[in-house]
Amino acid sequence: MAELEKKLNKLEIYCHSLKSGLEECNINSPYKMPKTQKLHPVSHQINVMEPFLAAVSDARSSVRLLSRALTLQLRHMGGKVYERVSFLLQPYDVKISLSKNTRGLTFYLQALLNKAFFEDFESVEFQKSASNQILNPMDRCEANFDSFNVLHRLTWEEVLNKGTRYFSEDFSRFCDRKMSEIVAMLGWNRTWPEPLLQSFFGASKSVWLVHLLATSLHPSLPIFRVDKGVTFDSVYMEDMGGDKAKKLVPSVVRIMVAPGFYVHGSVVKCKVLCRYLSNNNSFHSNSEDKGLTRLSSSTVNY
Repeated sequence: MAELEKKLNKLEIYCHSLKSGLEECNINSPYKMPKTQKLHPVSHQINVMEPFLAAVSDARSSVRLLSRALTLQLRHMGGKVYERVSFLLQPYDVKISLSKNTRGLTFYLQALLNKAFFEDFESVEFQKSASNQILNPMDRCEANFDSFNVLHRLTWEEVLNKGTRYFSEDFSRFCDRKMSEIVAMLGWNRTWPEPLLQSFFGASKSVWLVHLLATSLHPSLPIFRVDKGVTFDSVYMEDMGGDKAKKLVPSVVRIMVAPGFYVHGSVVKCKVLCRYLSNNNSFHSNSEDKGLTRLSSSTVNY
């Protein structure tokens, strides 16, 4: 808590200096900012930043819970779904097993789910080439923040009673698209049991809230992703297998598990699983499960 307060204080100072600099620049510049476009008050930026950091953490936890639920369902989905997941992980040189290291399978499913959920995060309503319904940036930010304040209280029981469309048509369309994309990705067309649907709702809601908060500021808070084979950089990446591989050096990214965000001169690190170099500079791999990074139980609750 003390660390969070320290970060918020630094952010407030940064926002204040940024606002002062922009105002001075606007006064002296021949290209003045139109009066209709106002700067965000520092208080608004603080009000957005604190829930944004919490929302990112909640989104990662919710997607992790969904991946665990899907891992348990894999045994009942049939061989075709298992083969489909194996096929999706082939580009990352990963082999999975239902009988061994289900924790590792959960992390790889988490990576696939986050890739699906955060696709086109930068676009309006997660849709490429979508048009803005509100053209004034400040008004659009306020509308997104108002939507966040409404939806973050939304419960599964309310959705069962009234449906997502009753509370937000935009959020409802997002849920429909992501459900279709994940079903197509897994190749599993059976009816989902209610606990799995509830986990999906939790993940969808949390990702949507991150999007609303990121776009509650102008300019929006940028997302960033890393691809396989990229050199590991501890400034921007967190190795989720680091606790287990203390004697090994993370060399390159094997797969990104969760994206990161740039936050006004700071960064929310993306989560990755790595390939490692041993002391003799050779790549480390497990002979029993090629490409599967072993994870300790303490790493699961990140």
